[in-house]
Amino acid sequence: MDPFSLTSPGPVNIDVGSSDVPKPVERRKWTTQEDLVLISAWLNTSKDPIVSNQQKLGSFWKRIKDYFNSSPQLTGFASREWSQCKQRWGRLNDQVSKFVGSYQAALKEQASGQNENDVMKSAHDIFFNDYHGKFTLEHAWRELRFDQKWRSISLPRDGAKEKRKEAAETVPDSEEVRPPGVKASKAAKRKKNGNEAAYDRLQSILDLKQNISKQKLLDRLMSKKETLTEMRSRVTGNTLSQIFLFYLHLFLTFNHIFTKLKQKMSSSSSDGVDEAVEEWFDEEFDNLVDSLVNDQAKKPKRRAYYERHREEGHNQLWNDYFREHATYPPEMFRRRFRMHKPLFLRIVDALRNEVPYFQQRRNAHGRYGLSTLQKCTAAIRMLTYGQSGDTYDKYLRLGESTALLCLDNFTNAIIQLFGHEYQRRPTADDLQRLLDIGELRGFPGMVGSIDCMHWEWKNCPTAWRGQYTRGSGKPTIILEAVASQDLWIWHAFFGLPGTLNDINVLDRSPVFDDIIQGRAPKINFKVNNHNYCMAYYLSDGIYPKWSTFIQSISLPQTPRAQLFAQHQEAVRKDVERAFGVLQARFAIVKNPALLWDKEKIGRIMRCCVILHNMIVEDERDRFT
Repeated sequence: MDPFSLTSPGPVNIDVGSSDVPKPVERRKWTTQEDLVLISAWLNTSKDPIVSNQQKLGSFWKRIKDYFNSSPQLTGFASREWSQCKQRWGRLNDQVSKFVGSYQAALKEQASGQNENDVMKSAHDIFFNDYHGKFTLEHAWRELRFDQKWRSISLPRDGAKEKRKEAAETVPDSEEVRPPGVKASKAAKRKKNGNEAAYDRLQSILDLKQNISKQKLLDRLMSKKETLTEMRSRVTGNTLSQIFLFYLHLFLTFNHIFTKLKQKMSSSSSDGVDEAVEEWFDEEFDNLVDSLVNDQAKKPKRRAYYERHREEGHNQLWNDYFREHATYPPEMFRRRFRMHKPLFLRIVDALRNEVPYFQQRRNAHGRYGLSTLQKCTAAIRMLTYGQSGDTYDKYLRLGESTALLCLDNFTNAIIQLFGHEYQRRPTADDLQRLLDIGELRGFPGMVGSIDCMHWEWKNCPTAWRGQYTRGSGKPTIILEAVASQDLWIWHAFFGLPGTLNDINVLDRSPVFDDIIQGRAPKINFKVNNHNYCMAYYLSDGIYPKWSTFIQSISLPQTPRAQLFAQHQEAVRKDVERAFGVLQARFAIVKNPALLWDKEKIGRIMRCCVILHNMIVEDERDRFT
């Protein structure tokens, strides 16, 4: 085509049908094999125990792209760009996270006699009804189903039939094993441990001994006077090259031994040298075997013992808080223990009578151990202030490991003794009280507000950070809760990764199990001349528009809509106030979790919720 000027008055002919016009590139679909390799690439890159996801977005996805394109399973496939991998992974992650909720709902509805295929069919039906489309990524779900983010949660259920249902979903125990840390992974790359180094040395000695036997064979061949055949000549040539490498390796590795052998060679016969070499090999081999056996049979070192005079710690604690005229007044006790003294003594008495660990006993020397007050105070202080175990050694006279053991036993005992009472479903009286309060506040039929809170996990293993880190850049664990006006937490569901949104958490939580199983209480109320028979929660805008959720009005225009939105948002703050009080009352909830074991973190959170409800009940009764 001839060049033309934009100011030219004459007509311009443009050849539309020219073959120089580029055709749009046809979009290439992702195959099942590509999806599986992409999942493997993302998991291997995000689970890197040294780097994990602590890198820039471009670097992270370029590593995934390189892993993806270099996979031998994709030989013959065209390469993909990192932006394509990122876009495809976003779809896989979103769809699989939604299907996990559908599969969890199908597990809850599983009837007696249904197998895995029936559960899968029900899960596909639930997904289709919820999202108005078929789930076509079952291969991706099967690849991700046992990872931290996408695994199904097995919840405790009532009755023998429900217990049999739990067998349908089994999660391997290896999923909860702590992955190696950053320092351990770097050290493993730099050097091997003692046993591996010893085994390698044994192997090198055996190789050297084998090479010496080949040298003897060469000497016998060279001593023959007849002509060598072609096969013998080839063997001789190969043996000569191996002998050269053998001498080089021997000289570099065992220089001092080689020097001694050289000195003996000048004054001894060849047989004497062979005997010396054999003797040296046997001696080295025996020494290495003995060292390995000794390493295996080493006795552990005796632990250091410090006399802490624990009786003085008990006496000081008793005089400060529990005697008739204590040093500190009740107000100071309430501030430091987060509860009134009668409630704390009730907990102490229950633990002393029901849990053997908290019973004070004599040891073999007839000396009393730590008292129940010391153990319970150590656990409460760690929950209250969120500090390490050795913080209270000087005051309570117990070591760090003992304090951590007290915390573990305390949380288990609180859950076992008080969980059924303070994490119960609302009784008939509780439900009527909640409905009366809701009607007085302008929301008849309301039983509470629901929301999620993120709890920072400081000691999250580096290999898991990719599945627990959201936009803030810090790994978190989610707590879903339902709270009422008096800040009583009626429902608490904890443990899901922070990368999930509130909808994903709702799909997996048991908050609606009673409705699904037909155990929800029947209520009746009327609003605007419409009769309703189901209670509801107040929620924010991210939750689905179900009859069990009453949301605010986004961008209200009329004065009536503005008034409703303002009132709904004010009442909905009950659950956020409960989160704030829970964090202020127990600093271990507000501070980053210092443990790596997610099961222990879950027990601590559940214990804090139970203690929170006990305090709410105690102080609510005092005010009324």
